[in-house]
Amino acid sequence: MGDRMSGKVVTVVNRSEVVGRPLAAMLANDGATVYSVDIDSTYVFRRGKVEPVPAEATTESCVRQSDVVVLAVPSDKYKMDPSWVKEGAIVVNVASHKNIDENALLSTRPGVRYVPAVGKITIAMLERNLIRLQQNFKGSGRLVWDSSIGCVAPAPDH
Repeated sequence: MGDRMSGKVVTVVNRSEVVGRPLAAMLANDGATVYSVDIDSTYVFRRGKVEPVPAEATTESCVRQSDVVVLAVPSDKYKMDPSWVKEGAIVVNVASHKNIDENALLSTRPGVRYVPAVGKITIAMLERNLIRLQQNFKGSGRLVWDSSIGCVAPAPDH
């Protein structure tokens, strides 16, 4: 846990098990208020807790107050309205499809920083980490998740 994101508001669109939910939890543990938006619900993640948003909250209202917007919808049919993004925000598209019109975003929202695609880099880093994991624990026998250290470790001998 840290405070690097203290005072920041983030919206993550897509609460998947692979990207959305873990990212929301990590950012909240670093001090951000994170709106986690999915098809049928929106939750707010804060350090140590997850709650539904008030009934009147919409995806648009969450995005309008966000310093960072992470788009992770794996469909070419989903497009966020660029007018929702506040000036000076950071928009990161981690989906394999562009979830926002880049030209409209950058031409209408001053100061926005846009990262158009991190999918291939994410895959490369996961592969690298998997290879390192295999190399680091080669010959260690069975691996298990050790929640006390927050990573994979050799299984205890019984």
